Amino acid sequence: MDAKPESTRPALVWWLLFALATVGGPIAAARLIPDSVVWIQPVVLFWVVVVAASLCVVASVAVIRVAARDDLAEVGLIGGFFFAVSALPLVHGLTVPGVLYGPNPATMASVFWALPIASAIACPMVAPRRVRAAAVRHWRSWIGTWCCAIVALAVALLVDPTLLPFPPLGSSAAMVVASLSLVSCVGFSAAHLRLYWIGRASGSLAVAFGYLLVGGSSLVWFGRAPFTTGFWLAHGMDIVGVLLGTVAATVTYHQGTFVRSVIAPLVAHDPEAALELGLDPTVRRFVADLEAKDQMTRDHVVRTAALALRLGAELHLTADELRILGLGALLHDVGKLEVPTAILTKPGRLDPDEYAEMQRHAIAGDAMVRRSRVVAECAPVVRSHHERIDGRGYPDALASTAIPKLARIVSVCDAFDAMASTRHYRDGMGVDRAVSILREHSGSQWDPVVVEALARVVDAGTAVPLPTALTDVGREFTSVSCCCVDALPESVVIT
Repeated sequence: MDAKPESTRPALVWWLLFALATVGGPIAAARLIPDSVVWIQPVVLFWVVVVAASLCVVASVAVIRVAARDDLAEVGLIGGFFFAVSALPLVHGLTVPGVLYGPNPATMASVFWALPIASAIACPMVAPRRVRAAAVRHWRSWIGTWCCAIVALAVALLVDPTLLPFPPLGSSAAMVVASLSLVSCVGFSAAHLRLYWIGRASGSLAVAFGYLLVGGSSLVWFGRAPFTTGFWLAHGMDIVGVLLGTVAATVTYHQGTFVRSVIAPLVAHDPEAALELGLDPTVRRFVADLEAKDQMTRDHVVRTAALALRLGAELHLTADELRILGLGALLHDVGKLEVPTAILTKPGRLDPDEYAEMQRHAIAGDAMVRRSRVVAECAPVVRSHHERIDGRGYPDALASTAIPKLARIVSVCDAFDAMASTRHYRDGMGVDRAVSILREHSGSQWDPVVVEALARVVDAGTAVPLPTALTDVGREFTSVSCCCVDALPESVVIT
């Protein structure tokens, strides 16, 4: 039976209700409440927007600076998005008619174009792999050019408020652009919400809601006049949305959390980073115990987990399945903590008795993780990662689809890393040879679909190196426990 993912219904319902409130609220307020229900307070609008937008500009610049310092390309894209929806709304506040300026189009033109520009800046985050890779290589130029253009546009609007055209509130053109802007923000939000389901990290959830709020604020263009209920509601949503996406991250950073751990997982293309951020201390302790016995084994399980997550994404697993897969891969060899050190580190082939002792690690690991409520959900993966498609594996001699789906994935990743990487008893045979052996025994020892998916992932160059996101997992502890060394006692038998 496949591992059952932890229920996400409460989080999903919360997100759907929140989306309904943010998307439905501005439209309902703009279209259903009579236009006579207005609160015309230009001075209040001036100060609220100028103060809030200034804070948001500072927060978004802080995010970009952190990205530049640590060379975090996708973090820079997030900062660029929020910079656009902060700097141009600052122009909106400064040009409110009746304070510093008389009647002028800049006050509405600046906010109309802010979200389309922000979406263009952040679009590489959800672009195809090749486009994203190009953006990552040149992200500093990309963000720098956009930020300079935004500043230049803001200054130009303050000098000449008639510079930029915009459609009137409630027009078809305005509603189309607003709808497209909302769609892009919902896409960004959904990607970050997916990372929350993988890592259960509150930062991912805050950014997801931040994007959703900013997107919902664009629906003010469905209204017919300024200073209506919908108009004020949209301003509040935009301010809160930007603050959720920037201030929370920068405050956490200044409180001492490494920004790579705070912000880097908040992008849709790094599930292992999302998992790492949300890992419970129980998992970290298990991995620390492994390293206490043998660093090579600890690095093996970490590499296996990172590869499994990338392979899971290639196989289009759900966020909950990715979470269980990542946990199961990290802990797949935890049962070897109970295997004698002499057997674990033996440089040669194991004799039959030693091999039988080694095989017990699957059952031992299953028992260990089931004792912890935090990781019990990955027990089927830990127990069954040495089962074979032809039913000749252990410990239960399961065959074909009787083997849990996630265990079949970990089995392929475990075998690939064991063969491709250097071990105590032999040098690594390399990526090509490892893939060749996997294919040779595809359909008998390993799931053919999983093997071919791994071949695609490896061909894309995303396998083998120790992943940045998981590099330090388990190293927060000084452990007195012992760990294990994976063994390859037979040519294609992975223990």
